[in-house]
Amino acid sequence: MKGLLSYFYNLAIKIGFYSFYGLLSLRDDIKTKKFKNVVSSNAFVGGKVILLALYEKSKLRNDTLELLKEAKSQGVYIVAVNTLKLKPENYVPDLIDVYIERDNFGRDFGSYQVGMNYIYENKIAEACERLLILNDSVFYSKKGLSKFIYDLLNTNTEVLGATENREISHHLGSFCISVTGDIVRKDKFKEFWRSYKPSNVRPFVIKRGEFKLSQTLKSLASTEDNFKALYDVCAFEDALKKDKHLFKNYFYFRREGERKYWTNIRYLSEYFEGDMILKSYYNKYLKDVQDKKELNAEVEVKKRNSDRDSTEEKMDFVSFATFLSDIDFDTLPHGNMLKQRLLSIYLDDFTRGSQIHNNCISMNYLGLPIIKLDLVYRCVCNFNDLIKLKEQLDETQQDEFMMLMMNRPSGGKFLFGWKQRAFDWGIL
Repeated sequence: MKGLLSYFYNLAIKIGFYSFYGLLSLRDDIKTKKFKNVVSSNAFVGGKVILLALYEKSKLRNDTLELLKEAKSQGVYIVAVNTLKLKPENYVPDLIDVYIERDNFGRDFGSYQVGMNYIYENKIAEACERLLILNDSVFYSKKGLSKFIYDLLNTNTEVLGATENREISHHLGSFCISVTGDIVRKDKFKEFWRSYKPSNVRPFVIKRGEFKLSQTLKSLASTEDNFKALYDVCAFEDALKKDKHLFKNYFYFRREGERKYWTNIRYLSEYFEGDMILKSYYNKYLKDVQDKKELNAEVEVKKRNSDRDSTEEKMDFVSFATFLSDIDFDTLPHGNMLKQRLLSIYLDDFTRGSQIHNNCISMNYLGLPIIKLDLVYRCVCNFNDLIKLKEQLDETQQDEFMMLMMNRPSGGKFLFGWKQRAFDWGIL
C-alpha cells in the first residue's frame, strides 16, 4: 500500500512538472517575437541537399565549418537555419547556399520546420535527389567525416540514419537522417512538417518530433530494409568479428558514466561474476597463470564450498582485462563457445537505449564522426570516457572538443532542487 501511494504521489508530481514546463513553453511561444530572415540564398539547380539546424552565436564552430567544407567538396547544396545570429563578417556564403536566421523557439525541430518550409516554398524539393537532415547538437570529427557524408548521400536505402534508439520507441536519431528525394516529395512527409507544433519542452519535442518523424518515415519506406541506421547492430556485429583489437579490448571501449542515472551500466567483470560458465573460463585462466608462475602479484582464488553457498569473490580488473585481451579462442578448450557468449554480451550492450550515447567510444573508434555534445550533461560519460574520446580525435580538434563538452557541466551534479527533479525526468 505504501509503495502504491508513493507511485501515485510521484506520478502527480511528474504531471505537475510537465504541466509547469508546458505552460512556460506556451508563455515563450506567445512572448517570443517570431521572425524568419533569409540572410543569403543561392539558386538551386538540382542535386543533393543538406538541411542543417544551428544554435551558434557570432561565428560558426570550427567543427561545423569542417562539416560544411566537406559537404561542399562533395557538391551538396546546403540550407542552414540558425536560432542565434552570426556577425555579418562570419557569414560563409561560399559554404552555405541558404542561410536563415530565426527566433529562438522550438529547438532543433523548429529549425527543421522552417528549413523544410523554405525547401517546399522555393521548389527545392522538386529537384532534390536526396536530403540529409543534420543539427549541431553533435561534434563533427574530421576523421571519417568524408566517408560518412558520402555514405549517407549515396546510399540506395530510402531512409538511413546514423544511429538508432530503442528507448521507449524504436526510432532513428533525428540529429542525422538521410532520405530519398521521392520521400521528400511525398504528401505525408510534407504534412508532417506542415502540422508539426513546435515546443521548448524537451519531452514534447522528442515525442512530437523525433518519434513521429521516424514513424512517418517508416510508413513511407517501401520495405523494412529501407528504414535503418548506418551503425546498426548488424554493422557492429560485423565489426566485432573483423576487428580483433575491438573484440579483445571491448572493456576499454565501454563508457563508464554515472551509475545513478544509467542503471543499465554493468562492468564486464560483473557478467562473469554472475555466470557460472563465463566464470569457469576465467578461473581456469587464473589457475594456468599460477601454474606457469607468470603473475607478478599474488592472485587468490576463493574455493567454492561443496554446497555452493559461498559468496563470489570480486574480480581483479587487471587480471580480468589481461585475460580478455590475451585469450586465444582457437587453442582454448571450447574457446568458440566463450567467443560466442562474449559476442552476445557485446551486442546486447550495444542495443541498449540511445546507441550514440551508450556506445560513443566504440562507434567513434569504428568511424562514426559525430559525438553527442550532451554526454557530460546527461551523465553518460565521466572524465575517463572523455579522455578516451579525445585521444581518438585529430589533434587539431582535441582542445575544442573538451571545451564544448565542458560548456554544459553534469546536470546530475550541478542542478539542484526542482531543476534537479526536472532533469531526472528528462524535462531539462
